[in-house]
Amino acid sequence: MGTAGSAVLRVLTEVERDLIEQALVECAEAARSEVILALLDGVPPTEEKCREEAARDKKNQPVSWARKLGTEMHKRARECAQRRLSELRPGGFSLEPSYRYDTLTERWEFIDEKTVRSLLEQGRGGELKGSIAPDVVIHTGDPNRVFEVYDFKFPCVNTDEPTQWRDYPSGSPHEGRNQQDLYMGALRPTQLPAVIQPRIGVIR
Repeated sequence: MGTAGSAVLRVLTEVERDLIEQALVECAEAARSEVILALLDGVPPTEEKCREEAARDKKNQPVSWARKLGTEMHKRARECAQRRLSELRPGGFSLEPSYRYDTLTERWEFIDEKTVRSLLEQGRGGELKGSIAPDVVIHTGDPNRVFEVYDFKFPCVNTDEPTQWRDYPSGSPHEGRNQQDLYMGALRPTQLPAVIQPRIGVIR
């Protein structure tokens, strides 16, 4: 999490946007290839493999290959995005930034990494309920002034079908909405939030 740099970048040109999206797609492609090579000897998983247990979590609950691969791919894509965006837009992006709805101002506001960490360490994680944390946010240098929002999506099985945005489940603070709708309403980017998916690219 966190904002890269402190420069103020008041505009985002179409050329800059194209370069950013190209970099993010390349990061997603590389992350998928690297993880499959490292964990599955380069053999893409089948649907059956994706459902199989790959490990156990800290609570001794089973972790499927789909989840394990997705987690590792997100991690590598994030590391790649940090490197690439630091060159393309220093000071004008954040990775996995947290935003929370402020009932006093009736607006969504950025929560800095230090505050998030402090709340979690104090056992006050409930105060973050309903917050959102997109994978990549491109902004002016102020995370509250957003240009673009992107989420990496890594289907377990190779596919040329675009991934749909996740619907929030029953009982969620955002029940009845999906991620794209929520990101758009909360952060008000200049374009619809986009999915970055290997083999396909940018999906809006």
